[in-house]
Amino acid sequence: MDNFDQKLGPEFFKNLSAEAVTPLNVVHEEIYESSSKRPKTTSKVWDIFEKLPAQQGDSKAICKLCRRIYTAKTTSGTSHLRRHIEACVKRGNHEVDQRSIEACFKPVKRNANRLTLSHDTLIAATTSLKNYKLDVDEIHRAIAMMIIVDEQPFSVVEDAGFRRLLSAACPEFPVLSRSSIKRDIISIYVKERENIRELLATCPGRICLTSSTWKSDSDDHFSCVTTHFIDHEWRLQRRILRFKLMPPPYDSLSVADEIALCMVQWNIEHKVFSVTLENLSSDDCVADMLRSRLAAKKYLPCKGVFFHVSCFFRILNSIVQAGLNLVVDIIAKLRLGIKYVQQSPHRKKNFYIIAKTLNLDTQRKLCLDTPARWNSTYNMVEVAFCYKNAFVYLAEQDKNFLHKLSEDEWEKMSVLYKFLKVFYEVTCVFFRNRQPTSNLYFKAAWKVHSRLFDMVRGPENFMTHMVREMHSKLNQYWSAYNLILSCAAILDPRYKIKFVEYCYTKLYGSGAQKYVSVSVNTLYGLFDEYMQNSARPSQTTLLSTAASKISNDKDNNDGFEDYETFQSARFRTQVEKSQLDLYLEEPSHDLNSEIDVLEYWTLCSLRYPELSKMARDVLTIPVSTIASDSAFDISPQVISTDRSSLKPKMLQSLVCLQDWMLASDRTRGLGSMESKPEDDSSSSSDGDDDY
Repeated sequence: MDNFDQKLGPEFFKNLSAEAVTPLNVVHEEIYESSSKRPKTTSKVWDIFEKLPAQQGDSKAICKLCRRIYTAKTTSGTSHLRRHIEACVKRGNHEVDQRSIEACFKPVKRNANRLTLSHDTLIAATTSLKNYKLDVDEIHRAIAMMIIVDEQPFSVVEDAGFRRLLSAACPEFPVLSRSSIKRDIISIYVKERENIRELLATCPGRICLTSSTWKSDSDDHFSCVTTHFIDHEWRLQRRILRFKLMPPPYDSLSVADEIALCMVQWNIEHKVFSVTLENLSSDDCVADMLRSRLAAKKYLPCKGVFFHVSCFFRILNSIVQAGLNLVVDIIAKLRLGIKYVQQSPHRKKNFYIIAKTLNLDTQRKLCLDTPARWNSTYNMVEVAFCYKNAFVYLAEQDKNFLHKLSEDEWEKMSVLYKFLKVFYEVTCVFFRNRQPTSNLYFKAAWKVHSRLFDMVRGPENFMTHMVREMHSKLNQYWSAYNLILSCAAILDPRYKIKFVEYCYTKLYGSGAQKYVSVSVNTLYGLFDEYMQNSARPSQTTLLSTAASKISNDKDNNDGFEDYETFQSARFRTQVEKSQLDLYLEEPSHDLNSEIDVLEYWTLCSLRYPELSKMARDVLTIPVSTIASDSAFDISPQVISTDRSSLKPKMLQSLVCLQDWMLASDRTRGLGSMESKPEDDSSSSSDGDDDY
């Protein structure tokens, strides 16, 4: 396809009539009228070309649009000049007499196997090209965004291949250098930073923060502070606000200073509702320093009860890692056995034939794990169990198969699989949810806590000692944060108080009511503060005012004025129920129903205005510092060596801009941030597996 076809684009083919398109051998037809019908010098191509003075008998012609020179011998005709006019990439940037262009083309009869460009189509395409204006700034921005989002090196703009591509697509575009692209990125960051600042200033509710530590290959530590909030359209949003290199020592004071400085720089101190930390030993010190700072300014609601949360997935993944470490040798042997089968197409074919002979289900194929993501190890073990008998048979028949698992090892893998199952199911809930709200975590944490509790009380096995240690660790987390998680769960219309009471009863028996009462009283205390801070008077206040006015009106005293007081008092006992009372009295939704809790509170915002504001802030609390799509990651967050070597300002610009652009794509629903499929390679297969 030549340059002219590229310039025409999709709109060109829309204009082609059905009569002008044939399905066979589509080619371009020269549709110019014969040059022999009139003198050469009177051809209309000379409206576009200009003859140059002949030199040594060799005539030349130059294109007025692109200044390209062609031969103009009388024996050469003008067909090549017409072809150039058709393909001239400069036409869109010049004002050309439209009649001159029209005169160069003339419709001809169609051949059955050829595509003919009609007169009207070419005119429409030429007009579109003539009106096209090159936006250099927009192309600069697009290239900068490519480098930011795809984590490309700055030097890519100086690569020969990139410059060749840019020259072919847009010859007029100026040559880029890594210095110019760096300036563009800083400029974009400054502009987008102001947009984010405005977004935070105008968000209707409170703001929650998470703080996490990233590491580089050289063991440098970077502090990453992220904000979470719900916008005017009740969408949960997250944006990285600060990404800085932390000088040693990496203590609680350094972390607290980074978070405090971030709050001041972005002017969000008065809007902060909670801070989620990484579940490290220093977290309590960090939280206490920040809490005292904000409490002194009276910024924290409910005396800071909801202020500090530790990362749920950090402790979850640490428990999983402890379990995997107990059978690391068995997993390595299983991994080698699967590799042995998959490395040879012949062995792979025979293995699945054996499996079918043993009446095993061969729909799911053997898969290898990625050790950094424990769900892939779980999937590998799960699928391997489906082929246990096939592995046993293979070990008996193939003397070269040296990775046979003993019956005791298979039994240990079975115990591990059952242990990991509840962790896998819980984590999948959040992995599939791009923006999980805090109401989901109470049920998840209770399931894990209950599972470990059952294993501690169950029969002894090789994991019992580890499970007891991990149960103690999780119990500390549960004791510290079950109040916040239960309050968020009560604000889920599927759960409310009854579900929380059920879960506490399963764990604490007759002592459950104490925990339920603390959760309910805390929620009522928080709601009272929202009512006091609300500028909008409640319906109860209006009714009370109206009743008082009637009872105090003595102008028409007929002896029955106390009747109105008596009647209004009985009426108020019914209508003076708070919004929280009315919400809790409503029937709960089905426990397993699919509900968007933010959409539910959006619809309830008119009926329960203050309660919906409180629900919005509580549901915003992030119970994890890890993004949901990294929930299965065991390894810490690592920044590449190339980026960690950049200057602090440039590094922060790149990390923040990448996060902001991807978040903007998510908000607009663009394809670049569609939900990842679950990391389950066990369900995939290639053609060699289909036996």
